[in-house]
Amino acid sequence: MEQVGHAPYLMPINNCPWERRLSMRKLTLITAIALPLALAACGEKPAGENETAAETGPVAPAPVEELGMVLSDAVVRLPAVPGRPGAAYFTLQSKRDTPIRIASASVMGAGEAELHESIVEDGVAMMASAGSILMEPMETVAFAPGGFHVMLFDLDATLVAGGTTDLTVTLDNGDKISATALVIGPADDLPGQDDVGAMSMDHGEMAH
Repeated sequence: MEQVGHAPYLMPINNCPWERRLSMRKLTLITAIALPLALAACGEKPAGENETAAETGPVAPAPVEELGMVLSDAVVRLPAVPGRPGAAYFTLQSKRDTPIRIASASVMGAGEAELHESIVEDGVAMMASAGSILMEPMETVAFAPGGFHVMLFDLDATLVAGGTTDLTVTLDNGDKISATALVIGPADDLPGQDDVGAMSMDHGEMAH
């Protein structure tokens, strides 16, 4: 049988320039896919991801709507000095067509909680018991530094900045609305606000 010789224009596939270029492209693609996976396995994040998270700051948990009320922006601020009272803030919106009163609030991890109001008399910042707080139909009441707030006593050591806890608001008819509250440090801003944590005065320094 006559053996057919190799055609002069054929060459081993490993020596083809186009095949080498194709192999390099495959290697580049594999590297591009594998590198982020390797970083994730090592607990590292691609450049730029950490910066974005740092710029956004703390984020309040999602609002809770139930019983015709919307509870949002729940935050617990730890005291500057351990053993002093802390404070809780939130926003409560009524979607009811009748008046209602906020009777009390409680926070998991606080031995006691009281509704207070910050006031200024003769140039002196003072705090007083707010009693029950009237909400008119469709009204929104904000508990924030310098106004209504919940004073927290006997805070548990499990409450740490960056964590969460449960906050419950009780109405005068017995209805309860609960939401997750973000725990922040004494100098931290409230989520979405630039209130400069120091503005919320240490409760121990205010007149009662």
